[in-house]
Amino acid sequence: MSATATSLAVGSILSVVALAALVGNVLLLVVFGRSRRLHTYSPTTCFIANMAVVHILAVLLCNVPTIAAALSGDWAMGQAMCMVQTFFRTLALFLQAHTLSVLAFERYLRICRPLKHEEVFSGTVVNIILSGLWFCDTIIALNPFYGWGKIMYHQDGYVCDLDWVKSESLLIFTTLVALVVPLAASAACFIAILRKVLRLRKRVSPDSSAEDESPSLQQEEEQANNNQETYAEKLRRQEYRLQRLLQTHEMGTGSKPVAEKIPLDIKGKGKEGQSESDSEFEDLPPPRTEMEHSRREAELRAWKMRHRPREVALAKTTLLLGVAFLICWFPYFVVTYVESYALVNTAAGTLITLVLVHLSTAVNPYLCLLHSHKYRRHCRRTLSCKRAL
Repeated sequence: MSATATSLAVGSILSVVALAALVGNVLLLVVFGRSRRLHTYSPTTCFIANMAVVHILAVLLCNVPTIAAALSGDWAMGQAMCMVQTFFRTLALFLQAHTLSVLAFERYLRICRPLKHEEVFSGTVVNIILSGLWFCDTIIALNPFYGWGKIMYHQDGYVCDLDWVKSESLLIFTTLVALVVPLAASAACFIAILRKVLRLRKRVSPDSSAEDESPSLQQEEEQANNNQETYAEKLRRQEYRLQRLLQTHEMGTGSKPVAEKIPLDIKGKGKEGQSESDSEFEDLPPPRTEMEHSRREAELRAWKMRHRPREVALAKTTLLLGVAFLICWFPYFVVTYVESYALVNTAAGTLITLVLVHLSTAVNPYLCLLHSHKYRRHCRRTLSCKRAL
């Protein structure tokens, strides 16, 4: 295939990818902003919307100039636009990687430490985290403008990027900051989530009994006295002790289980940094006795436990987004290291990594569409111009 035919084919493929990325990310933001149930201030929604904004900027400032260069066969937008493309390309890489890491940590706290999640991921803290990500990643992406690295146009990839052959130290730094550290942090969070889910499934399996799973109250207190426990561990132990006392009391009185008394339709809307389940019990009068207070706490905890599968499903979606990011960007680093250290020009590998990097801006909305039933339902209502839920 001639060089002209190759450039036209690459430009056409990248144009389709850019169009799909714009449509998908804009639709995701519209659905999140239009649907009240998705618009509710949720850390997961905020982080996914943040990545959608990053991808839209990457399409407009990085992908479109590359498409123009591929279709025309040369770069005709000057050195200033070349520097802008390199900056936003690097910024998008850092923001995607770090946002996914924070999202994995948020899922870990939500599933494994729900009480700590309510303290950490409040509305103000989420805004601070997002602002910090943009500020820090912008500073890191400006490294070539400080003299660390040289920007050049790569004819084989129709893109402006750093000259990695002359910037080996910057290549290693970028690999650590954008790939190794976020991947290790996300992997640790997902391993902890998997262990927690397996323990929960084992606890509710028919082959296991409550007596075999958990120690007695006296054994718990003896273990707590022997081991130095933190305040959070002490709080969780006391909650579990109150729940078991309440269950024992109800079994003696012959009343129904607590979980059956929780309403199926929670219509309350929580305040900022507060879940809907918390607002359900907010309007109740203050408890008159310690037993009544313990009962309400147990009801709230039981309702949250019933909805934990939804949180696990969101964790699976987050894992899929992380795997997609790794598939799109890992070949780019492999080809870059091969060209930098082996001094081998892999033109075919460069074109493949170019398409994969462009795909990284388009896959997130469609993964959410395929994996999230709630998002599909809201998308259908948005596209059919029905009233938002």
